[in-house]
Amino acid sequence: MKFCQFRHESGSRRIGLACQNDKRIADLGAIYKQLTASDNELAAYEFPVSMKAMIEEGDKPLNAALIVAATVEGDEGQAKFSGDIVEFDDTHIHPPIDDPQKFFAIAINRHGGWDSADKPDNPNTTYFVKLSSTIVGPRDTVRIPDAGQVGPEIELAIVIGKPGRDIPLEDALDHIFGLMTHNDITAHEMRRTTEWIRMNRADGSQEHLTYPGRYKNFDTFSPMGPWLVTSDEAPHPDEAILDAWLNKDHVQHGSTADHVYKAAHLISYLSRAHALVPGDIISTGTVGPVEPWTMATINLGEVGGVIHSSIEGLGKTSNPIEFVPGLR
Repeated sequence: MKFCQFRHESGSRRIGLACQNDKRIADLGAIYKQLTASDNELAAYEFPVSMKAMIEEGDKPLNAALIVAATVEGDEGQAKFSGDIVEFDDTHIHPPIDDPQKFFAIAINRHGGWDSADKPDNPNTTYFVKLSSTIVGPRDTVRIPDAGQVGPEIELAIVIGKPGRDIPLEDALDHIFGLMTHNDITAHEMRRTTEWIRMNRADGSQEHLTYPGRYKNFDTFSPMGPWLVTSDEAPHPDEAILDAWLNKDHVQHGSTADHVYKAAHLISYLSRAHALVPGDIISTGTVGPVEPWTMATINLGEVGGVIHSSIEGLGKTSNPIEFVPGLR
């Protein structure tokens, strides 16, 4: 199933289900309530109003969603519940998850960059943590700071459904609730010019240090969605096709098949240090640029317009770009 969080006109935020080839959204809570009004046992269940709460509740909301999905898949159901089915294009779509307890982003996970890099003999998977304030919806405006070149990084994001610590590799994929499209927007030039320090040690050695707290974490730097697609309908997380366009220019293309560390490894590895809980996000790493573009020449603030990110089977984000003079 494909879920979203949406708000229609002046209504409250709701959980929606994609229908009619993703062109319409069924209000899960409203339709379920009508379907179960005459069944005291089923009617006693109140459908969650946030995606994270739905994931935390486990099988019960998924079973309720299946009842709704079976009802609205045909013309009769569409007509009967037309008041609770809205047009995708006429609706404000929120990010599928906007309040994760933990939001991980995997760094340097593409063979092209990883293979040519200097590394320790036994390197660990590298990652950083993003703030929930970076998260915006699939059509919300992204604000670009006045800090030099800022570029997109289209990524597949995993949403955890089942909690776990020290998760065995062979069980890791069972902890996935679903997948979604994410753009890990990055102030690349800031990393090179201001967000580093070179430590001079007493023994004469030097160590170059840089941290992504700012250049990866400006508000609006993580547009997501529109759908959170359950594992049974999503592409395999290690076989997804990713693309990004800056206006009409195709600027990124690749597959998670080119990732150094696969989805099961990432879940298992992260769970050794951090107990994973429902709603946690793991963004698995970006793909390469499309020639003649390079990751250093895609400049959102300079070009402006709209940045699009798409993953086959998961949907597309299309975010207007706002350059903010003086924001650094």
